[in-house]
Amino acid sequence: MVRIGCACWVMRIRKHFIVCLGFSALLVSCGKNSEIKVYRVSKAPLEESAPQQQDSMPTNTAAPRMPTGLAPVAETAVTTPPNWEPQPLSQMRQASFLVKGDNGAVADISFVSLGSAAGNVLENVNRWLGQLGQAPITEQKLGEITQRLRTSLGDVTIVDLAGLPDNADPARDGRIIAATVTTADSTLFFKMRGNAELAEAQKGDFIKWVAAVCNAQTQTGPPQMAAAPPQAVNAPQIKWKKPEGWTEVPPSTMRYASFSAPSEEGGKIDISIVTFPGDGGSDADNVNRWRGQIGLAPIDANTVTSQIAPLKTEDTTFSTTDIASDKTRTIAAWTRRDGRVWFFKATGPNTAVGKEKSNFVKFIESVRF
Repeated sequence: MVRIGCACWVMRIRKHFIVCLGFSALLVSCGKNSEIKVYRVSKAPLEESAPQQQDSMPTNTAAPRMPTGLAPVAETAVTTPPNWEPQPLSQMRQASFLVKGDNGAVADISFVSLGSAAGNVLENVNRWLGQLGQAPITEQKLGEITQRLRTSLGDVTIVDLAGLPDNADPARDGRIIAATVTTADSTLFFKMRGNAELAEAQKGDFIKWVAAVCNAQTQTGPPQMAAAPPQAVNAPQIKWKKPEGWTEVPPSTMRYASFSAPSEEGGKIDISIVTFPGDGGSDADNVNRWRGQIGLAPIDANTVTSQIAPLKTEDTTFSTTDIASDKTRTIAAWTRRDGRVWFFKATGPNTAVGKEKSNFVKFIESVRF
C-alpha cells in the first residue's frame, strides 16, 4: 500500500512539473514573437464570440467534427496587417486579432474551423444578425446580400451585416463582416465584429486575409494575398470623369474602383464604386447599413424613402441619399440596370464631405455605362 501511494504521488509531481514546463515555454515563446505579425493555425472545436460580447453571444449548436483536410500547423502561415494585434488563443479559436481605431474603437477578428455539419449559411447569418439585435432573414434575402470570393479552397460566401444591440457600446460593436466556406471535411468561419466605421476601413484587408488563408490550405508555397473581386467578376466596363483633386487608388477585393479626396480638417474622403449581380437588396436595407457604418440607428422604410432623391443623367436615373452623424457623413448614389446594381459612395469627415458633395454629383453625372 505504501509503495502504491508513493508511486501515485510521484506521478502527480511529474505531471505538475511537465505542465509548468509547458507554461514556461509558452511564456518565453510569446515574448520572443510579440512583434511577428504571422498567424498560425491551431485546432479549435467551436466558434467563440468576440470578447466584449462573450457572455451574451451563442456559439454554433451543431456537434462539430474536427476537420481532417486542413494543412498542418507548420505549413499554414499567413502574414497579417501590422495593425492587427495577435490575441491569446483559447480552445475556441484558431486565430484571434484585435484592431484599434480612433476614439477607443475596436474590432475583433477570429478564425474557426468546424466540422462540415456546422450549419448552413442561412442559419449562421441569422445567428450573426441576432448578435446585432436584428431580425432573421429568408433564403431569398440571403441571396441578395451575399457575395462570393473565389479561392483555391472553393467559393467563399461573404456577408456584411450592421446593427447595434440594446445597450451595446458603438465603439466596440455595430457591424459583422463574416466569411464562410465548406469543404468535404470542414467548414471555415472568418469573422470581424466591432465598431462599424473601423470594420469598414479594415474590410479590404480582412477579405484579403480570408483569401490568403483559404489559398494556403491548398498551396505548398507562400499563400497569395489576393483573389478575384467577388463583386466585379464579369462586370461591364463603365466610364467616368474624375474630379480635380481626387486620387485614384487601387481597388480593394470588394470594389470596382476607389478614389481618395483630401480634407482640410485632416484625414481623407473615401469614394468607392461597388457592383454585383442582382438588385442588391432593398433601399431601406442599404441605407440602414450605411447608417450603421457611421454610428446611426436604423430607421423605418417610409423614412428612408423620404430621404432618397432621384438624380437623372444621360444614361440612367440614380437614387441618392445624404446621411450624417456628428462627425461622419456619407453621400451615396445607386442604380440598377442590366441585371446588376451599382453603388457609388463617399464617406469622410462631416464638413469635408459637405464641401465635396458638388464634385461627387458631377462625378455621378459623368458616369457612362
